[in-house]
Amino acid sequence: MNTYTTKATWLGREYGCRVFRNGELVVEGRCNQRILIGPTFRDLLRTLDKCGGDAFTSAARKRKWRDGNIGTSVKHYWGGK
Repeated sequence: MNTYTTKATWLGREYGCRVFRNGELVVEGRCNQRILIGPTFRDLLRTLDKCGGDAFTSAARKRKWRDGNIGTSVKHYWGGK
């Protein structure tokens, strides 16, 4: 069973938002403000859902355009930066 997990880490100048599948890094995005961590993950998980995700990625995809949510588009670093 494929299990997606997320982790945000302060990297000194920006936050690294990483998505793992079964413990292996799949994709990473970067943002420079803490308030953008959620929107960054929603963007990354939306992309994974379009590529054949699961219930976790689907739920994040549905939240991306919800009223009141901040929106952002980030550069995707496949396999990490």
